[in-house]
Amino acid sequence: MAACSGQQQMLAPAPVAQGGGLIGASDNVRSIQLYAADEQDLPVLNMHGGPALTLEFDLMTWQARPLSVYFYHADREWRRDLSPGEFMESFFRDDLLDYSVSRNTQVPFTHYRYRFPNESIGFRISGNYVLRVTEQGSEDEPLFERPFFVAEGTAQALMSLDLLLTGPQVLPVIQPRLVVTPPTELTSAVFDMTACFIEGGRLLAARCTQTPRLGGGADMLYYLEPEVSYGSRSGDYLVDIADLAPRGDVERIDLSTTPFQVLLQPDYARFPDTGSGRLLNGQSVIGGRDEFGDIEAEYVEVTFRYVPPDEQPLPGDLYVIGSFNNWQVDLGAAMRWESEPAWYESAALIKQGLHEYRYTSPDLAVRRMLESRLHRHVQWYTGLVYFRDHRLSTDRLLARARILSR
Repeated sequence: MAACSGQQQMLAPAPVAQGGGLIGASDNVRSIQLYAADEQDLPVLNMHGGPALTLEFDLMTWQARPLSVYFYHADREWRRDLSPGEFMESFFRDDLLDYSVSRNTQVPFTHYRYRFPNESIGFRISGNYVLRVTEQGSEDEPLFERPFFVAEGTAQALMSLDLLLTGPQVLPVIQPRLVVTPPTELTSAVFDMTACFIEGGRLLAARCTQTPRLGGGADMLYYLEPEVSYGSRSGDYLVDIADLAPRGDVERIDLSTTPFQVLLQPDYARFPDTGSGRLLNGQSVIGGRDEFGDIEAEYVEVTFRYVPPDEQPLPGDLYVIGSFNNWQVDLGAAMRWESEPAWYESAALIKQGLHEYRYTSPDLAVRRMLESRLHRHVQWYTGLVYFRDHRLSTDRLLARARILSR
């Protein structure tokens, strides 16, 4: 594409996100999705075949315009490292030209869709990657960033889970394990390998170990120690507003307002939902297989209500986060305490679809109280096998495995 930069232009380092992390979404960007074959799939690309990754998002305006996308490589701890010429086949920038304005919706928006790899974008090496969307041709005017993975599949990884009882209170924890068969050329360098584990869709919260155990023959066994395995935490909730119909989790819908109003049933800390529900891997499912679902879906104002333990105010602020806001805490949008019904309440503008969400707080004491909601026993776990390639000065991603807990 004429707007893309060539190799000779790709040596300047990428701007560093504030705090060393990823740049959050601008206020006018919503419903960001980055996935593989299906909307609930994690964004993991296989270098040697398999589905491309799809990026979808909305700008909350009918003033449609082209945007740009940039790609950056990172080590396993998400520190950006290599220059584009080292990790991209040709270009490290592309333009987003596939966009459509919403059709017959109460709230106007422009929907964008982009698939990669493509004729302009290809990857030389595996590892962790960051995708940045910006105003067209302006790398330093970011709208948001998202993480994804490129796996090379040169190692074999078999994943399993153990249920352990540990700690002074003898609480159950799920211990993930990986049996790894490294590629032949790396059998003498296994101590440069690291196994990392992800629960659900928590892509930036991997738990890792660099200590292998012999697994028989050339195989190496990696597992988390019990004290850093996955124990009790507040579970995730699921809201289904795909067809705007009253159901178990929806108490009332008002279609006479703009935007439409959806009132959810209260979520009770003392009476957790222990059902498995539908697993979305922390993703949102919006368009499905409907060709026009993404541009005809409405944005509705959804009201959340949370009844805390003992029906008393918590010692700090409470927030609702979910796949609809990319699990980001908006410090200006704390939930309100309503004393007469004895619950917290807040509203968010959310696109029709299926979304996962949870309640959280920057306050550690509040988070501990929220743990009274039982751990979700049915959950996807993903294992990632990295190799520290000293020749490239970065971490390659050799293999990915996943398993569903029961």
